[in-house]
Amino acid sequence: MRDDLQQRIAQVRNDREHGSRWLVHEALLIVRDLARTKIASSDEHMRQLFVTARELAGSRPAMAALSSAVSRVLNVTGGPEAVARAADHLLEEYEEAPARIARYATPYLKGRLMTCSLSGTVLDVLAACQSQIEHIIVLEGRPRYEGRVMAQELQQRGFAVTVITDAQADIFLPQCQAVVVGADSVLANGDVLNKAGTALLGWAARGHQLPFYVLCETLKISPRRWLANPAHRQENLHMLEEKEGAEVWDQAKPGITVRNFYFDRTSFALVAAWVTERGILDQSMIVDIAAQVEKDERHLASG
Repeated sequence: MRDDLQQRIAQVRNDREHGSRWLVHEALLIVRDLARTKIASSDEHMRQLFVTARELAGSRPAMAALSSAVSRVLNVTGGPEAVARAADHLLEEYEEAPARIARYATPYLKGRLMTCSLSGTVLDVLAACQSQIEHIIVLEGRPRYEGRVMAQELQQRGFAVTVITDAQADIFLPQCQAVVVGADSVLANGDVLNKAGTALLGWAARGHQLPFYVLCETLKISPRRWLANPAHRQENLHMLEEKEGAEVWDQAKPGITVRNFYFDRTSFALVAAWVTERGILDQSMIVDIAAQVEKDERHLASG
């Protein structure tokens, strides 16, 4: 495979600055660019496409959209050019999704809102609903402080913004009308994987009887489930992508263990609505979409 494509795959795997929206866009571009690379043998070309797509699909366990996207574009009839066309088509759909999500989200996003992490989808949807939003409170998002970047992006779009530490959420929730977050994955039962701290925010919102809305593309729906049996604890934690403890505390004394999971699971029971480009989903609709994703992923695994 071309060295530049290998470098781009490594960037997707190791990236800690971008949300899943950027990563999906880059993954689709990698597949498209490889599909349009001149390779003498069509069979070898398709083999390389499947190998690359499988590598991308498994590169970020918490980000279902990566696997969903590359699996979908490989599950087409035809050779490399058909894959390239499918990637272009999905890129176009993905770019249009936030505007469609905004149309369905408009009735819910009013007054003062709270959010966490950096989500391109949430940012675009909030911008589309700006005229009816009074103020946005953003959790700063330790340890890499993505919330600060989100706050800057919102401020540049003209929003009134307050940044707080993650631990202050409960203090400011009584001032809010709703909590709105993105998703890195929506599991088959509606559970949400997102920036660590999202689950605590969901529970706090429940305590204050505030609606907790999830804004995401249907590409982020996954056939995976969070398994309650303690025997599957490590399998569950793998989805949450643990990183170096030094990001949290780089000079911890010997004998102090520092943990640093990037993502957590928010129970479906805390979600007031999953708002997508296809409309407001219920759990049965999520199950149906997850089943189709599973078919695409099986095709990718067997190709």
